Amino acid sequence: MNWRFSILTAAVLWCLAGVASAAEVKGVIKALDPGLRTVTVNSLRFSFPPGVNMAGLAVGQTVTITFEDANGTNYVSKVAK
Repeated sequence: MNWRFSILTAAVLWCLAGVASAAEVKGVIKALDPGLRTVTVNSLRFSFPPGVNMAGLAVGQTVTITFEDANGTNYVSKVAK
């Protein structure tokens, strides 16, 4: 039974290793660059993928950003004003 548990544990850990988890940040937009598709909130820079709308965002707005970190870049998946 121990070898089955070991294999099952290894398989679960291997599957979870590649899973990205989403996080949220709430704060005020300090900088906005539509050309680069980035915003800065709470001293963190966030990049907007092509499918995520930036319309209506402005410096000084309070927002909640849902994002995922991929290779050191914070990619926005959702913005709530």
